Amino acid sequence: MLLLRFLQFYHPSFAWSSKNQLFFRGTSPLLLSFKPDDFVGVAALHTSSDITDIIRKESDMEMKKVTEMLKTSCPESRLPHLIKTNSDFISYVHNNSIENFLFDCDGVLYRGTDPMPFASQAIKQLIKRGKHVFFVTNNAASTRTELKLKLEEVLSCEGVLKEEMMIGSAYVAGQYLKSCKLKEHVNKNRVHVIGTSGLCSELQSAGFDVSGGQDPAYTPSGMSRDELAAYPFTEGEIDALVIGLDNDFNYRKLCIATVLLQRNPDALLIATNLDAFDLVGYDARHLPGNGALVSAVEKASGRTAINVGKPSSTLSELIMDVYGLKAQETLMVGDRLDTDIKFGNDSGMKSALVLTGCATSSTIQSVLKDGVNSRMIPNVIFPHVGYMFDEATGDN
Repeated sequence: MLLLRFLQFYHPSFAWSSKNQLFFRGTSPLLLSFKPDDFVGVAALHTSSDITDIIRKESDMEMKKVTEMLKTSCPESRLPHLIKTNSDFISYVHNNSIENFLFDCDGVLYRGTDPMPFASQAIKQLIKRGKHVFFVTNNAASTRTELKLKLEEVLSCEGVLKEEMMIGSAYVAGQYLKSCKLKEHVNKNRVHVIGTSGLCSELQSAGFDVSGGQDPAYTPSGMSRDELAAYPFTEGEIDALVIGLDNDFNYRKLCIATVLLQRNPDALLIATNLDAFDLVGYDARHLPGNGALVSAVEKASGRTAINVGKPSSTLSELIMDVYGLKAQETLMVGDRLDTDIKFGNDSGMKSALVLTGCATSSTIQSVLKDGVNSRMIPNVIFPHVGYMFDEATGDN
């Protein structure tokens, strides 16, 4: 499969057939009579570093498209500043007195398990130079410990990162609920969860009793009228219901959540994020995000969720208060216009867009032209985080 990933970077029409044969989709499909095992030796040559280099070339090509597009897209006053060399980046940081760096993760520092060009060197150099570095992700599936371990593994940053640098939306949900004046109980406040074990763990670490989460094996996915009428609701009284992305979300979970909110009208409804979709696969397929789940619960319950992920002010206020940062000295680095860039801009930070994730020259052009989503226009754009690494000094 590594060979397939490699070929698809060059052309998305390569795929395996149902008979495990490599073929090329086109007007006249070309079927190659080879099986995956025949490519073991060749695939071994295409390592993670090969893929990282392909990402580098792709992002540089996308930057050229952005450069050409910006020449005719909008008035000069609305144009993002283009970072084309590390010297440009150093000057921007110096001129804007940037001391704090917030990084989105997937699409910025890595893609799956493949690191972005010079991501490791850039992060380690910033930390060594005394800058404050944090990792801010809407992914609520992982605990802070798990996110730290992944970054250490993918970026080879063992011994450099600290858990307090990890700001995942699961952790933020717990901290936000702790700041709320929830009803006092003899025991712990209870939170019902739609989401993963990682989200449950973070809420438990924040001091809450948790129900829901991952269902036991063989739990039915559906629920009939009679089943809902007979359901005992052993969850009891809840103080909040938190929704994070759940790949096993189903009608049964929706029914239970809806009635819990009906029975507990004062319970808070919290969304770890409202992302509509993510991109997966070589052909950028839309994978429904947590926003789709939140919308289902909102529609069924008649409630509106509080978003604690990007681009919410709840998240920015927590970061500034907990870590004592000044927004005007902070740079948010991301790959999405609707979450990362809007978050940075709305919070009074500077915003930087990289071209290794969701945003392309086309999406940037759309935002520039419509005039409605001006808060999604980044202050600066550069191809990948490697442009933040000062290779000349060897300081990493």
